[in-house]
Amino acid sequence: MRKSGSVLARASAGGLVAGLLVAAALVAPAVALAGSTSSSTCTSSAGKCFAVAVTPASVAAGASQSFSFAISNEASTQQLGSVKITAPSGFVITSAPGAATVTSGSALFTNLAVQPAGNTTLSITATAPCAGGSYTWGMEVKQSNDFSGPPGNDFQLDTATSTPLSGVATGTCSLAFTGEPSGTATGQVISTGFNSSGGPVQVEVLDGNGLLAMNSAASITVGLSSNPGSGSLSGTTTVNASAGVASFTDLSISAPGIGYALQATSPGIASATSTPFPIYGSIGGCSASCSGSASGKSTAGSVTTSSGTAGDLLGVGLGGVSYTCNSTYQPVSDPVNVDLLSASGNPLFGQFTATLEIFKNAVQASGHTGASTWQVCYADTSTFTPRPGTTRGTAVIGGVTYYTGLLPDCSSTQPAPCVQSRHKDNAGDVFVTILATGDLVFRG
Repeated sequence: MRKSGSVLARASAGGLVAGLLVAAALVAPAVALAGSTSSSTCTSSAGKCFAVAVTPASVAAGASQSFSFAISNEASTQQLGSVKITAPSGFVITSAPGAATVTSGSALFTNLAVQPAGNTTLSITATAPCAGGSYTWGMEVKQSNDFSGPPGNDFQLDTATSTPLSGVATGTCSLAFTGEPSGTATGQVISTGFNSSGGPVQVEVLDGNGLLAMNSAASITVGLSSNPGSGSLSGTTTVNASAGVASFTDLSISAPGIGYALQATSPGIASATSTPFPIYGSIGGCSASCSGSASGKSTAGSVTTSSGTAGDLLGVGLGGVSYTCNSTYQPVSDPVNVDLLSASGNPLFGQFTATLEIFKNAVQASGHTGASTWQVCYADTSTFTPRPGTTRGTAVIGGVTYYTGLLPDCSSTQPAPCVQSRHKDNAGDVFVTILATGDLVFRG
């Protein structure tokens, strides 16, 4: 009976095992299916797992941002002692509170002693790169308080109970002129005030939100975006930003022109273009009257006005302007531009007597050797009556629309602007004198 019972017991045991195997075979597909939806959970064989919640999940490109890492110790018996956070590519860590050891690329937190089921929150401040896009933080977590021990003994991230370590840097950085260049004379320092009277030209780095990227030390270069006078830009043209701002203290341009503009560039950052500004051949002060002159290879221009008062300025330039008049007129001389300005560079209404001298070589080359055949092609921001038989046109000079046309002769019924006189001297030069008003440019 004892033997028979033993056989029965084995048979029962065999039947139980067989039943378990059958049950396992039935459950296995369900286990595999469940695993396919939670494959990112922690698989530490040592039972040392941690979860983390990272906030915020996004940052503006180029911005300085405080990031919070809420870490939970999921181990059943081991403490969580130290954490090393590694910055995403292109990020720069600038600070971390407490006794963390900080480099530009990482922050090491030690002596945390977070007990099982405990948690801690770590914070760092970092600056995002100017290029937008996704990024991922790196994290190493160890049981030891001093971040020692072999890598195989580290805590493992339980991604099923954590927020992603990845995020998105939104937008891109851009440049902006916040100290715009103002007009001055050739060879003089370009500043934010007219006639070199202001502070340095400044360019800011803006983050993806359009705010000052205060931690940026980007290398910024300025050049000529618009060069109406074929001038060259001199001075220190490349400057590293300090707290997001680059200051250019010694820029100058070698030739006069209306409508110069600067362009600021920096690798990986959207460029910026300044507002247009003039460069004059000379800028003179006014008292009871003002006068100025300019001279080139084929032309000279001289201007006087009694419209200015003490403190006003008269700017005169030769060349650096491109425009023509209608009809069969063919330009010969260089253009002369004239502006009566306040000390701050605001245009003032003026009445001028201006003389255009065309040198002998240009007179002979034109085929018009007699003074009586010379006409003046005039441009003004205000409308005027053109020479009879001709029509008035328009031209954009330095971003401003000017009215253009040949000037009529002055008479009792024809006020300025008009041609007052023409004559030729013994040297063969032709002189044409005009009466003019406003903001003007003229050429023969």
